[in-house]
Amino acid sequence: MWLINRFREKMIRKWIVLNIGITMLVIVLVGFTIKELACYQFSQYADSALQSQQFRQTIEGYLFDAGLLTLIIAIFVHLFFAKKILTPLDRLSNISKGLIKRSDYSSVNAISNDEVGQIAGELDHISNRVDYLHQQRNQMIADLAHELRTPLTTLNGYLEGLEEGVFDQDESIYALLKKECTYLTDLVENMHELHQWENEEINIKKQWYQIKDVIYSGLASIQNKFDELGIQVEKNVDTSSIYCDQNAICSVLSHLFDNIARYDVGKKVLIEGKHLNDKYVISVSNRGLPIPQGAENHLCDRFFRVENSRNRETGGAGLGLTIVSEIVKALGGEIGFYTEDNFHTFYFLIPVSNSKE
Repeated sequence: MWLINRFREKMIRKWIVLNIGITMLVIVLVGFTIKELACYQFSQYADSALQSQQFRQTIEGYLFDAGLLTLIIAIFVHLFFAKKILTPLDRLSNISKGLIKRSDYSSVNAISNDEVGQIAGELDHISNRVDYLHQQRNQMIADLAHELRTPLTTLNGYLEGLEEGVFDQDESIYALLKKECTYLTDLVENMHELHQWENEEINIKKQWYQIKDVIYSGLASIQNKFDELGIQVEKNVDTSSIYCDQNAICSVLSHLFDNIARYDVGKKVLIEGKHLNDKYVISVSNRGLPIPQGAENHLCDRFFRVENSRNRETGGAGLGLTIVSEIVKALGGEIGFYTEDNFHTFYFLIPVSNSKE
């Protein structure tokens, strides 16, 4: 930043000197031309050479004074506009330094309505975005630490107990250890999947599919879980051929179905698919646990859980809907949610191509 400021100051000084030099050159050339033209014209009608000489001296004096006054005015004008340009640039420079340090940053008030003011506005927007991402990062680190602490503590405690002979080596101990390892594995897999979708590391491979077959394929992966929980499935899916990525849609449905399996209280889920213009809408509805007012806008946030206690017996890590949101975004669609009397509906829209690619 120091080197940039030095370079900027050096360039501005050169700009001022160059402009003043050009102004002086123009004044000299114009003054000399006017003087010589006037003297030539006067000499044509003068009675003697002495009068021509006196006229030349007089006009040279006036032109010198006028040129000097013009030069002084030009210098002040250049300095005025240089200051007008430098002042907002200095403020932007200070703001940039504060943005780097963060602690010294304050929001940019409107500097001007010109290009510099527009840059300041963009800088303010970037700063707000950086603040949001900074908060999200801190929250994610805290949530991830919380999610990892409990299973790791449990594993460490029971392994030490087995090593010291405090616990008997029976099936219940090994089942508990396996459960904690499975939770950690799922958490890492979800984090990896989310990272891949966020950074576009997964290639979208689209083909023409019957969307009903895709939906039923996604349902088959969790049907046994629904049967164990006594959850009945009702399907109302329009037949339609869609150019899509089957694995991506199945992944979206898998996360939505897993969410239902964790929070369902109505023992019934409704799966619907409708072809609307150039979009196909897939919705999954069920009666679940209450969702507090204002939480709807945060359901797709990383590690967000409706239950503040984050009890792992009643929910996962809070990454499923975040992954769903990223996948739907990668497919060029959009996701939505609405609820009424604890009857929740998650839906997503994906585009329907009109011609084969």
